[in-house]
Amino acid sequence: MRANEASPTAVPPAARRLWRTLAGEPTALTDSTTTIVRGSRGICPPGWTGVVRLGDAFLIEVGDADDDAIQVLQGLGDPSDPAAVVDALRPRETRGPAELAYLRTGRDVDAAEGVGEIAEVSIDAISEWLESIPTEDVEESAVTRMERILVLRADGRLVGAAGHVDWPAEVAHLGVLITPRARGAGFGARLAAAATQRALQQHLCPQWRAASWNVASRRIARRVGYVEVGRQFSFRL
Repeated sequence: MRANEASPTAVPPAARRLWRTLAGEPTALTDSTTTIVRGSRGICPPGWTGVVRLGDAFLIEVGDADDDAIQVLQGLGDPSDPAAVVDALRPRETRGPAELAYLRTGRDVDAAEGVGEIAEVSIDAISEWLESIPTEDVEESAVTRMERILVLRADGRLVGAAGHVDWPAEVAHLGVLITPRARGAGFGARLAAAATQRALQQHLCPQWRAASWNVASRRIARRVGYVEVGRQFSFRL
């Protein structure tokens, strides 16, 4: 196991059920295995090749990859490693990678204290505010796919929103969005903690997925109590 890799025991059962459901393969992602599937849903765009790692197990949706490419992928030490994939297969286009993080079993959420008030509202209530945020940030957060969200106001201003999207296997896919000018003040961690706590109260397993390069998002997740146990990477050959 790599030094920066979480133990397979840190992977919650709901996370395995989620990706097994999306793969359509009930035995996928068993510790120390590599599973090949074709025609799954949600692993990657149609026709693409997608890799999900949880702990030391790998799930590969091969898409339109031929037998030679599949053999190369199986021969890689870590087929979710973008550098290794690019060097071996020279894909035409890539998406990700994104780090997958979940709460360690039995660990409480680390609440983030701070100024401002948190309230629950409908997504329609913040439509004007969303228009003031860069489009790519809004899309990354997925908040527009949430019916009810938590918002944080400080000094009378709306500075952030958070919530979750319902995924299969009772997984809550978390999303947090902060006004660019208000970032770095602790608002993200406070909203993330509140959204995580709400998901737990609904008996869901919170999931945090952040682009590998998004250091700020990954830092927020760690502060709240999430542990990175996997990775998702997709590419088109």
